[in-house]
Amino acid sequence: MTTILQQLVMLDKIKESVSDVLSGGKRQSDDEPQAGTVTEKRVQASAAGDSGTDAAGEPESNLYECPSCDSVFVAIDKETCASCRTPVERIE
Repeated sequence: MTTILQQLVMLDKIKESVSDVLSGGKRQSDDEPQAGTVTEKRVQASAAGDSGTDAAGEPESNLYECPSCDSVFVAIDKETCASCRTPVERIE
């Protein structure tokens, strides 16, 4: 079970990733230069044969959707919905 603080940190990372993808990788942090978009990093990692992690060495997360309650989850691996316990489907 994750704490609220951990969830907020994950939400901030998701927001940064989405913002980076939408801006085409042009957004840069003041304290850390960007080496490319998240998509570019994943393509580089895939080309290098690293199927389970992104370019930063962290596990790659996926989107999962619950067909019963339409909840969407971001997880490394997810089998059932946290709300209704229905098996979830991975969004490609």
